[in-house]
Amino acid sequence: MPLIPGVVETYDKLKSLHKSKNDDYSGTNGAFFNFEVAEYFGSMFKGARDKVYAIVLGIKFARLSVVLYKEANHEAVEDTFDDFINYAAIWKADVTARNNKKVLHELVERNTIRETKV
Repeated sequence: MPLIPGVVETYDKLKSLHKSKNDDYSGTNGAFFNFEVAEYFGSMFKGARDKVYAIVLGIKFARLSVVLYKEANHEAVEDTFDDFINYAAIWKADVTARNNKKVLHELVERNTIRETKV
């Protein structure tokens, strides 16, 4: 079976990219360091949505712990901080919106007159 033009070249490029990014994000902590840190961060929260935010921020913390002390190929320290700040702000906005909906729902419930059948 012949090879599809471009496929092997793509794999070769991705192999190099994988090595380079893994060096940036794992450092000497092992290939799965980002995921281990993210898992830990996620485990601290009960709600599924909060776990997602915590996991994303956990990945940023893991990356920061590597790129802060060496020159990275793909993500500058400032970019990592900016990503962290942005995700934290998005999470804050989401929690605020969820809390406001909950308060509004409780307010509506308290002020709704319900007919009772006798």
